[in-house]
Amino acid sequence: MISVPRRNGTGLAWTVFRVALALFIALIAIFPIWWMLNVVFAHPGEPVSLNPRLWPTSLSAGLAKIQAILAETGYLRAYGVSVTYALLTILGVLAVASLAAFEFALFDFPGRRVLFAVVLLALMVPTAVTIIPTYLITSRLGWINTMQGLVVPGLASAFGLFMLVQFMRAIPKDMIEAARLDGASHLQIYWHVALPLCRNALVTLAILTFIQTWGNYMWPLIISTQTDMYTVGQVVGLFNSPLSHNTVDTVMTANLLAALPPLIFFLIFQRKIVEGVAMSGTKG
Repeated sequence: MISVPRRNGTGLAWTVFRVALALFIALIAIFPIWWMLNVVFAHPGEPVSLNPRLWPTSLSAGLAKIQAILAETGYLRAYGVSVTYALLTILGVLAVASLAAFEFALFDFPGRRVLFAVVLLALMVPTAVTIIPTYLITSRLGWINTMQGLVVPGLASAFGLFMLVQFMRAIPKDMIEAARLDGASHLQIYWHVALPLCRNALVTLAILTFIQTWGNYMWPLIISTQTDMYTVGQVVGLFNSPLSHNTVDTVMTANLLAALPPLIFFLIFQRKIVEGVAMSGTKG
């Protein structure tokens, strides 16, 4: 007979502790969202409490609040600006990061190590340090209150370059040489060999870029001073302003609508995000 080893008391206690710790962290992360849902889907005039009910009390009241927020022309316009801003940034980051990673990972050229070290150093520089010079350059170019002013400064993603380099380093050099012998040009190798093999990494980078861009508040606040160029974050900031005199449920409804796109993206693609980030540290 094959004996199955019994789990000793120490191992069981450690497992219970880990599960309990994971549940505790999950509850801390979920509680603000759950409280926000309780405030939104509650009857008008119902007192706000930090002890949310297990289920929201009124679905129809919450839908009416959402409809009232969307009826604000500024909110829908800001949604359009944010979607355009996010999509253009995703396309630009994927193009710039993949082209640069293709060169860094698969080809040797003078100063390659030094340049890559400079890129890694950019990861250590706080964003607040670069805001003023970036604003001055953007202002000199006449890009204030323009979509290019929002998008272009964020196209050079040091994190995206680093992640794609790790993936492309795993591409066998024999495949590159075989493509060259078949007469493929530099760009053809990039398009037909490198990109298809890094599809998962590109999807992961696109999702992370969307979440980061959608939640970006500081740069749009600086570069967009006209209401027709406000993003969702700026409009939500106006709802949260003490001068707006909005009720708590109105503010929570505006915040809920702003949080939905990245939350849905993360719930759908969370496995690809985790796998992509984990593999970027192990490949190469």
